[in-house]
Amino acid sequence: MRDMVLKLDVNTIHECPKLLKAHISLTNQFIHAEKLVMLPYFVALLLWTGQRPNILRSTKSIASFHVKKNSPIGCFVTLRKEAFNQFFTKACLEMFPRMQTQTQTNIAKVEQNRVDFGLDSFLKCNEIQSNTDLFDFLEGCSCSISTTGKTVQHTKVLVSSFQFPVF
Repeated sequence: MRDMVLKLDVNTIHECPKLLKAHISLTNQFIHAEKLVMLPYFVALLLWTGQRPNILRSTKSIASFHVKKNSPIGCFVTLRKEAFNQFFTKACLEMFPRMQTQTQTNIAKVEQNRVDFGLDSFLKCNEIQSNTDLFDFLEGCSCSISTTGKTVQHTKVLVSSFQFPVF
């Protein structure tokens, strides 16, 4: 926090941005056709985050995609407090160093109080790696981390202080 007070235009450490929550979602185009396809996604998210995922359902029917109203299309988890802290440290210390270095443009999008990024190979996580034969076909997931940053620069400084590999 002391470094952020020097880097940002804040007066006290209470004005510094903080991490609030993470929203992780997994979806696939074949889930709406067969409901059992969602089971590996559900279990992978459960193993990875340690929290029971919620089922993501469609809000309206779309005939061109053969999606009916209220049919399952994926699953998601919202992590807060201790579960979020464990996930974030696991991601920064274990998963991101294993990933290949990529450019900033295809890793994350930084907004005023949110960082959105996609993980194309979250199978490198220790909990899932022991059961790779069950999760071979999982492509990736989308993650969103919410902060209390007032500007994009505040959010960038906050995330870079945790050695997030984007910046």
